Amino acid sequence: MAAQPFTPASATSSTGGVATATTSALGADENANGSTKTDGSPTGETTVMEVPVRTKESFNKLMVERYMTRDSIAAAALQQQLEQTRKQTGRTRDRIHDYKAIRNEYRQWFPPSRLYGEGYNGYANGYTETQGPSRIVYPSQKMRPGRRVAPVLRYKRKDMLKQAEQHEELVPVRLEVEWDKIRLRDTFTWNLHERLVHVEVFASQLVEDMGLKPPAPAAQAVYEQVVTQMREQLNDFYPFAHFDEDALDPELPYSAYKNDEMRVLIKLNITIGQHTLVDQFEWEINNPSNSPEDFASNMAQDLSLSGEFTTAIAHCIREQTQLFTRSLYSVGHPFDGRPVEDPDLVSAFLQTPLQTVFRPMQQAKEYSPYLYELSDADLERNETIFSREQRRQKRSINRRGGPQLPDLKERQRTIRTMVVSSVLPGSAPNLEESRLYKRAAGTNRKRPVRDGDLSESDESEDSAPDSPAPSSYLAQGTARTRGMRGAASAAAQRMANLGRSETPEASAAIHHHETRTSRRFREETEEPLHLYVKLKVNKEKLRRLLAGPQTPSMSHNHGLGTPAAAKAMPPPPPTPTAPASATSSTTPQAPTTYTFPAGQLGRLPAPPLVPGQSPPPAPPPPEWLHEALRELQKQYPNDRFEAMMKYSYLDPVTEMPVQTQPVPEGVKHVWLPRIRCLDCPTKLYTPGPDMTAQKFEAHLRFSSHKEKVRQRLAGIIDGNRSGTPASS
Repeated sequence: MAAQPFTPASATSSTGGVATATTSALGADENANGSTKTDGSPTGETTVMEVPVRTKESFNKLMVERYMTRDSIAAAALQQQLEQTRKQTGRTRDRIHDYKAIRNEYRQWFPPSRLYGEGYNGYANGYTETQGPSRIVYPSQKMRPGRRVAPVLRYKRKDMLKQAEQHEELVPVRLEVEWDKIRLRDTFTWNLHERLVHVEVFASQLVEDMGLKPPAPAAQAVYEQVVTQMREQLNDFYPFAHFDEDALDPELPYSAYKNDEMRVLIKLNITIGQHTLVDQFEWEINNPSNSPEDFASNMAQDLSLSGEFTTAIAHCIREQTQLFTRSLYSVGHPFDGRPVEDPDLVSAFLQTPLQTVFRPMQQAKEYSPYLYELSDADLERNETIFSREQRRQKRSINRRGGPQLPDLKERQRTIRTMVVSSVLPGSAPNLEESRLYKRAAGTNRKRPVRDGDLSESDESEDSAPDSPAPSSYLAQGTARTRGMRGAASAAAQRMANLGRSETPEASAAIHHHETRTSRRFREETEEPLHLYVKLKVNKEKLRRLLAGPQTPSMSHNHGLGTPAAAKAMPPPPPTPTAPASATSSTTPQAPTTYTFPAGQLGRLPAPPLVPGQSPPPAPPPPEWLHEALRELQKQYPNDRFEAMMKYSYLDPVTEMPVQTQPVPEGVKHVWLPRIRCLDCPTKLYTPGPDMTAQKFEAHLRFSSHKEKVRQRLAGIIDGNRSGTPASS
């Protein structure tokens, strides 16, 4: 509160004496000060406290003094602040002057690296100290990681909400792009109702992920092919129709008037990098609860496979079910539970309703997954067969026009081009391992094709030998595992039946269940390195073998060497590759020696085929082959087989059979000895090793061959009982 001027309680006297205060004023002063002052008189009289009298003039004087003091303090503070500002300004001007002098006059003695140190990111880097104008770089103008130039995927939140309301219909897409030296293969699923990601944006990012950036000349061509193939497959997609209907008659079971179960056989043959997955299983295409993605995820988790296999398995399931869906659309099926009327389509589906949920033990091995690790030679061979199969499928397209059902027996193999990455699991470490570029013809180091390995016959349906123990079926593997030589590769019917063996070998059949790398064993040698065999030959047979040639001289040289050497030096038995030294003591040495490749012992030169004329007659097979088959006939009296000569083409350099069509120029025309099984007429078998038929004997022990022999014998017995002659 503001101080109030003091007003005396009573007027002062004219003499200047102090008037005494009244009793009320004294009481108030006592209350205020809390004490009284007495003079010590016996009567106890009190005296009044003397206080200064403040007038208006004295109060104004006090206030003026306060104002002047405060103004003096403020002026001194302002002067001090101005002095400090002047000094700071002087120091700043001196620093600016010194910096300008160092930057201009003394720059050669004081470079930025001397002032700030070497390697300072802000300066001495070549571009911060430039005299160019400054500019603002926005986030959209910054260089993207990895120097990527593909369009960035951008979408709005409202568009994402609209996309979430769309129905998801996944379409299997298969890319097969070949341009110049580039071969791009990939499989994936695409949402038919996708509205956020455009095909062009996806294609550009895919091409860039594979290492083809727009400056490369092949980037645009590959990009256009990817866009074209994706749009063609999206336009050719047929969605499966699922209907939820009530029962027509509550009293009858559903199966009494409808059967909407459509079980199909899904076959997997997936090659990613050096690993190949082979499997087959049943799938219900009319069940909306079946999810290929969930099944693929669980299967990959159970087998410890990478994510590449997960998407590849889901794609294979959707791609093969799409074949049946397209066929149902072609025949006009209403998708309401009615039975399918087309006989070809009915035969493609599995039997329904299912009679039993248990599968025979003999078929259990066919429905088990197998994972193979391929070598470089296997990959080259696999690539050749895959390219040949693609050309065959293109030639088999119906050219007469009109509607045609898809080939439901064919199952396309999946081979993916790997992405180069050091972080992603299942990726290629470098561009060479990704196999994006085709290999040159002279640098593939492809091993020569073995005789009887791929070429001689169609697909073999042979299975493992019979065994009463269930575990032996699962331990011995399958027929396709024995014939793959460690690789899941096959030609036409080979791909349809998952590549089963066509020319089984005893060594491969014995060693396959011990290790999956039986192909490596076959590439190194045909026989064991050390094998001691004791041969016993009767005198008449030895005299007949030493008497003279039964065939031309080239095959006779090999026919003479082995028996004579076997008689002269039993351990170890000589091979056809070195007959001269063994026969030098008993027979005249041939003027020239020649080493035939494996499987060509006893071959003869043949005249070239003349267009428009019948092929020349085949010469008789060598005598040693007839003798080997006669010995084999004694062990298998109920089997029927014969020796023959097959007209073949040999490469002039490697002298290996040529299987490509058309036949290239400069090939050799020869007759090769082969064995034909009359119970399996579509197959030819290579004799061996040496002058034996042990390889063919493995075929006679297969269960499928035994079944055919049993059926033939049963037909003969039934014909004899009925009195009608049966064909033999």
